[in-house]
Amino acid sequence: MVGIGETVELDERGRITIPAHIRRRVGAKSFLVELVDGDTILLKALRNRRELVERIKSIKLSGDAERAYVDAASIKHVLAG
Repeated sequence: MVGIGETVELDERGRITIPAHIRRRVGAKSFLVELVDGDTILLKALRNRRELVERIKSIKLSGDAERAYVDAASIKHVLAG
């Protein structure tokens, strides 16, 4: 279902208030915030923390397999450490 949007503004601390009628309808206390592209923010209600944990577990990380076990102390000079 797509509703008609409402205009909200940031307060002086950078917060956005979700209108009360939307909060009541959604009924959640936890939300996942995602930046979809340069100017689209997606706010998804989390019914429980397990949903968030499962989403985090599903993230597939990749990297250089040869560097996966490099001791940080052995390369600290690279970052002026």
